[in-house]
Amino acid sequence: MSGFRLFLLFGAIVGLGVAAEPASVILISIDTLRADRLSAYGYRRFRTPNIDSYAQQGTLFTNIEAQVPLTLPSHTSLFASTYPFENQIEENAERVAPGVVTLASVLQSHGYKTAAFIGSVFLEKEMGLGPGFDTYDSPFHFEAFSPISGSMFFGGVNRREFAGRDRRDGALVLRAARAWMAANRDAPAFVFVHLFDLHKPYLRAGYDGELAYADQILGAFRQTLIQTGWWQRSLVVLLSDHGESLGEHGEDSHGYFIYESTLRVPLIVHWPDGAAGHPARDDGPGGLIDVAPTVLDFLHIAAPASFEGRSLLDAGNARGVYSETLYAHDGFGWAPLRALREGVYKYIEAPRPEFYNLAADPHEQINLYSKDSARARALKGDLRKLLAAHAPKQPASPASISPRTRELLASLGYLSGNQHAAAGGAMPDPKDRLAEYRLYETAQALLYDRRLEEAAVTFRRILARDPKNILARRDLGGTYVEQKLYGKARECFEQVVNNAPDDYMAQYELGIADKNLGLMHDAFEHLQVACRLAPGAEQCKKELDGLEK
Repeated sequence: MSGFRLFLLFGAIVGLGVAAEPASVILISIDTLRADRLSAYGYRRFRTPNIDSYAQQGTLFTNIEAQVPLTLPSHTSLFASTYPFENQIEENAERVAPGVVTLASVLQSHGYKTAAFIGSVFLEKEMGLGPGFDTYDSPFHFEAFSPISGSMFFGGVNRREFAGRDRRDGALVLRAARAWMAANRDAPAFVFVHLFDLHKPYLRAGYDGELAYADQILGAFRQTLIQTGWWQRSLVVLLSDHGESLGEHGEDSHGYFIYESTLRVPLIVHWPDGAAGHPARDDGPGGLIDVAPTVLDFLHIAAPASFEGRSLLDAGNARGVYSETLYAHDGFGWAPLRALREGVYKYIEAPRPEFYNLAADPHEQINLYSKDSARARALKGDLRKLLAAHAPKQPASPASISPRTRELLASLGYLSGNQHAAAGGAMPDPKDRLAEYRLYETAQALLYDRRLEEAAVTFRRILARDPKNILARRDLGGTYVEQKLYGKARECFEQVVNNAPDDYMAQYELGIADKNLGLMHDAFEHLQVACRLAPGAEQCKKELDGLEK
């Protein structure tokens, strides 16, 4: 055992050979926070003193990457310490399989009281991260989700009015956490807090305004931790699930590309009293997949065999950091993007591959793939080996679709499966379809503002460029339904369900269009499929019951 590891061990001892109560763990995730927007990471437009203060008696990790720049997949990799392609949660609208071992379930099995306080519907308990938590405070409910867009849908006669909520204010999340912590001081605890205030659409003065608010409420939360003794006896981990592009590389938000603007995230660890010997700064590359093993390593709890990450406390165990996004692939049929970073070098696999030296070019402006082809090919080879070594044991199957529903889809002449996988041939590089994607975002904003005719015109512009864009065609159909142009809507949705038969919204709204066109038999069939895809969708049941009567 190294001297450093011995020091850590003896740091957990109080007095002469008497072990202290195990440290509690407080994990704070600030959704959509890019690392370089914190003053502790060099931001100079304004300061974030309260978030920065979490590094007091702690370590600032400066080169941590998300494994996927989307909320649910990133948190799944964080808690389960597995790659997204391995755990098969690669979009927001997918359910975590029962029985997955997570940081929460490990700590719970070691006597920890466990509680989660959630700020967004994307981590709603229904998505599967609840097991392992004694308390899972997520006051959200959605009725259905879309496997092709990663969207949740709420009930109500008009889905655009969102009868449910997609988020709650961070101050309310922290208030709920404080109340639980005040009532649970008698045993080691694992507390997970998720803040969603930085995510679009911004409710305050832009991204920096939201960040200033998060800094304010986290400052007050830290003071509470100090005053109640939690700060002194807890391992406090503050991080983000992914960043926000804010216009870099032409992307406004996140999920489309895998550049550092959306992958590089803060990781700040405050060590409890008595845990000395940790550096104030750690510049080694790592991933969110490594956080759970690091927590367990500090607590001297063996990591389960399923964990793929490595402890960041073991500096001699460095390896490549993997990241991916399938957002453009699943939504539009374009190529998936996968990346591997080793040291300062990063390779992005795409139809037009990319290779960067992040030390010399942190904003990834100079593609070195042709100039440094040997090193790029070596990283490409390492990426392929990693994918092969951690491939899932069985193909993904959406947890929301029962065998009976699949039988019904087959009986109606639909073929289940990924529309894009069946298409074959080379897929477009997302870089080459950026203008089309930005048009789609514009159309979505118009639809949100209920500027229906402008939205329809924009969706049609997209389809004129790419008639195979299933997501744009589905949303055009939805726009037509709201305009009561049911014949046009039916034409759109028929094409969509032939390619994506397990998309709830396409089946539901095709049923609504058929009903308004007097095609009652067809309406019944499509609403029956929709209701089976989303058993909790009350509006779907209401429409189906109306036809049966």
